[in-house]
Amino acid sequence: MADRSAGKSFTCQVEVRWADLDLLGHVNNTKYFEYAMEARVRFYQEAVFAGERGRRAVVLRRADMDYLRPVLVDAGPLDIETVVLHIGTTSYSLRHTMRDATGEVCAVGSAVMVGWDTEDQTSRPLSDAERSALEKFSNQP
Repeated sequence: MADRSAGKSFTCQVEVRWADLDLLGHVNNTKYFEYAMEARVRFYQEAVFAGERGRRAVVLRRADMDYLRPVLVDAGPLDIETVVLHIGTTSYSLRHTMRDATGEVCAVGSAVMVGWDTEDQTSRPLSDAERSALEKFSNQP
């Protein structure tokens, strides 16, 4: 469930699934990227696009992750806080902070997203509506 009350961030919960674990009982490193993707999709659906997309889409240009502590299956759902770090002409960057049920930060990821025209298959400038929606979750002054 989304929580927009946190100020300039968007927070949602993602369940840790048994299938996400590796042989050591830790969440596999690749799954953190899936968790971040799920948080981004919810962010777009609930806060940015809010059901209206048309030819407008975004594509992932870059993603990285800092793993700070292992997540085990009994860590409970992860709270993923998404913040907009930068808004450019055709792209923007996000930070995803992942916390376990105790509130401990487990991982911090970032992503650069590019506006994409689905018909022309090229990058496009962000619309005024997108900029306005993104600015609500931005730490830029």
